[in-house]
Amino acid sequence: MWQRLDSGRATPVGVKSMMRFALFSMVCMLASLSAFAVPHHAGNRPLDTVRLKFAAFDRHDVATIRSLYARDAVLHSPDHQRLTGSGPIAETYRSLFALIPDAKDGVASLDVSGNKVFSRYVLTGHLQDAGGKPIKVSIMSVYTIRNNHIVLDETYYDRKAE
Repeated sequence: MWQRLDSGRATPVGVKSMMRFALFSMVCMLASLSAFAVPHHAGNRPLDTVRLKFAAFDRHDVATIRSLYARDAVLHSPDHQRLTGSGPIAETYRSLFALIPDAKDGVASLDVSGNKVFSRYVLTGHLQDAGGKPIKVSIMSVYTIRNNHIVLDETYYDRKAE
């Protein structure tokens, strides 16, 4: 069964929905991470830890991302009500990078209050499985940092954004 898209092209029914689901399932690894191989380089400052996470994200450095999340870290996002552990969280990033090979986070703002870092950023890239369709997703994340590790990542974005 085929459906006609706004662009006039015909695609199998469900492909657009499947691509959206895959994209936003991967965005949560966003978020929010081998020059900085270990988090102790962060100087025990929450802002430094989050900056290292964004730098690792833009390098697609999953190992560093994993090292920046605490072993028992928790991620909350539109796609993951509660994902626990640095390993599973890092795997969401690995999947995102496979889906969006040129994924980058353009940080708009970083604000700190105690051990919390509030970040606004825009994920951009091109969907691998959608013929290189460009994407742009505005995201807000609140990171809670303890001992140079992200212990809680609360990420918000519109799952229907293109």
